[in-house]
Amino acid sequence: MPHLKRLIAIGLGLLFLAGAVLAFYLNAGTRVNLQVDGQRLTIATHASTVGAALAEAGVKLDPADRVRPTLDSPLNPAATIIVERAPLVSVAANGTTYLVRALAASPTGILATLGLSLGPGDVLLADGLPLSDTAQASPALPHTLALERAVDITITDGAAAPVAVRTAAPTVGEALWALGYYVYLGDEIRPAPDTAVTPSLAVTITRSRPVRVQADGRTLAVRTRAATVGEALSEIGLALVGEDYAVPAEEQPLPDSGQIEVVRVREEIITDQQIVPFDTKYQALANVEIDNLQQVQAGVPGVLRRLTRVRYENGVEKSRVAEGKTLVQNPVSEIIGYGTNIVVRSLATPDGAIEYWRSFSMYATSYAAKFTLRVPGTPTYGLTASGKILTKGLVAIDRNLMPFGTRMYVPGYGPAEAADIGSGVKGRFIDLGFDDWNFENWHWPVTVYFLTPVPPAGQIRWIIPSTVP
Repeated sequence: MPHLKRLIAIGLGLLFLAGAVLAFYLNAGTRVNLQVDGQRLTIATHASTVGAALAEAGVKLDPADRVRPTLDSPLNPAATIIVERAPLVSVAANGTTYLVRALAASPTGILATLGLSLGPGDVLLADGLPLSDTAQASPALPHTLALERAVDITITDGAAAPVAVRTAAPTVGEALWALGYYVYLGDEIRPAPDTAVTPSLAVTITRSRPVRVQADGRTLAVRTRAATVGEALSEIGLALVGEDYAVPAEEQPLPDSGQIEVVRVREEIITDQQIVPFDTKYQALANVEIDNLQQVQAGVPGVLRRLTRVRYENGVEKSRVAEGKTLVQNPVSEIIGYGTNIVVRSLATPDGAIEYWRSFSMYATSYAAKFTLRVPGTPTYGLTASGKILTKGLVAIDRNLMPFGTRMYVPGYGPAEAADIGSGVKGRFIDLGFDDWNFENWHWPVTVYFLTPVPPAGQIRWIIPSTVP
């Protein structure tokens, strides 16, 4: 046992001595500063070159990484070894995604490392943006590269002939934009703008036209592909209701001027009432003395209702048309009773007693032959309308009131007979005749008495005008 303990003690001593020797060896190496990915550290190495020192320190390198000084450079304790890791770049091409490391290389150089190249019309996107110069190296490498292969398509723009183009855009809309085709909201693109671009794709653009529509007090500037005015209004959402119309008309093609007017039509029925006057009828009253009037029935006016259709265009009245009328209340005739009872009376006058059956007031004037335009000595001089020669006792009257030959008595003038007429002798007007030598001037009202015998009823004017001139 004492012998075994001694052997263990010797072994432990040797092991301690080996560790001490190893620690001394390590600490006795060349001390070098490293900078890897921006991190600084210090190592002790017995390597003679930069590459051997990095390998001894366990730093693994990619062929694209950059080391300064170079790997085969002799180790210089006074210089810091700088390791720049090449960043990873994602490259999408031909349906495959590649991860490569690159450092200060051009985009085309990165593609070349993968055996890829740009063809005619191809587009290379760096971090989503197209590169204008793919061969120029950039100090700030992109995180992603995307190679979009161009394909041949045709574009037909309106009535123009189809054009063959080449594009690398992923969708129809992006291809049109990249190729300089400006599309309006009203234009139609087939296939749809979000359709993926494929080889030999045929794209058609149906162009819209600009129009200005005046409607409802405002002007709308729009674009439309419609062929007619009606189709354009329907596309815009301006409906014609009822009697509304458009200028030009709905069925007309779109005008070259692009100007369309919508005329809003509104009609209303106006009701108004009109008073219908009542008429007056006369009724004989046998128990009432002549020249007396009585109201038998009061008159009531009627009511006429009229309907008028008024047409407004854009709020302005354009026409009025009578739609009809209805007599909603009939007028009631006024009935005036007139006396037909004749009472014969007597009157003492300076010319003797007279018997008369009627009397009323008249306005009397006087005339003689010398006041007419006729020439004395001619056959018509002094000739009255009844054919008698004018003398005192013949008077001019209104024949609508009494016939020639009617006998009467005029106080202050004497007996008289209706025998003449005059242009101014109307109604209750009497012109007293005189000879040239015995003329008297009359201008005043007078009561005229009509002498018996009573004329036949058919010759009597029962109702005499109420007013005296």
